[in-house]
Amino acid sequence: MRHKKLLVLLLIVLIAAAPTANNHPAQAQDTVTLRMGLLPILDVLPFYVAQQAGYFEEEGVNVELIPVSSALERDQLMVAGELDGMLNDLISTGIFNQDQPYIQIVALARRAYEGHPQFRILAAPRSNITTPQDVSNFEIGISENSVIHYITQRILENAGINADDIEYRVEPNIPVRFQLLMEGSLKAVTLPDPLAQAAIEGGAILIADDSALVDTQFSQSVLTFRKAVIDEEPEAVQAFLRAWMRAADDINADPEAYRDLWLENTSVPDSVRDSYELPPFPTYEITTEDAWNDTMQWLVDQEIIEEKPSYASGVNTSFLEAITPEAE
Repeated sequence: MRHKKLLVLLLIVLIAAAPTANNHPAQAQDTVTLRMGLLPILDVLPFYVAQQAGYFEEEGVNVELIPVSSALERDQLMVAGELDGMLNDLISTGIFNQDQPYIQIVALARRAYEGHPQFRILAAPRSNITTPQDVSNFEIGISENSVIHYITQRILENAGINADDIEYRVEPNIPVRFQLLMEGSLKAVTLPDPLAQAAIEGGAILIADDSALVDTQFSQSVLTFRKAVIDEEPEAVQAFLRAWMRAADDINADPEAYRDLWLENTSVPDSVRDSYELPPFPTYEITTEDAWNDTMQWLVDQEIIEEKPSYASGVNTSFLEAITPEAE
């Protein structure tokens, strides 16, 4: 806990000290270039589809896709002004914005659907753990003060478990968490898909997942841009979103057509490379006020931030309002 809070404090200090000279998107002559930080996860697939199809160019914006190996690396680049936008989550956004609006959400990137969860609570193979009530008797492996921590609590609360009755064991390294589960050293963990699906195929027991929270939309990843970029280059952000939505529509229409592109650009366990069913991607959707407020309150309750940032400070609905097709 203390180590995590020190990292959060460091991030806050870096944001406050971020040089204004780096607060401008990179430009190539008259066309703006947006630099986007991407983790090697399923959620980023529309970036690569849009790039491959030439949608960014057609919409009038250059987009540089910058792979990052961790959320910490991504956030450090964002603070340094070396990224203009990124795919992240509400926890990260709340931490960035606790003192002032530094980044803003412009659209959902991915969310849980029925049959297509983002996170799953799993029990070790050959264990006798089969229900959320069983899980409450054991430590659950998570990364502390993260979206996985938040979603784990909300899934179990939805199943009737009191938050005070949930015990955690901190293991921030996801592959290590997976291994500890499969060997039985951890009796329960929360993992993201498709790694969670690989664990199930290896014998892990599904306890619950975030598809139970579909109505709340608590489980989501988001597209965010630095506030300075939004203010100075709104047309470029809007063009980016038009291209993203076209790519998401393409994936939703024929997900199998993009399996190879997904495998080339993200980390996928060998056991599910051919079998994992690509999920739908939301289009023209944005974080709701209820989802924002619930996540920000959790950050306050965890003493990660002191006060809740307002919805308006962290979520910018104007871009989707401008590009969403009118209902026929």
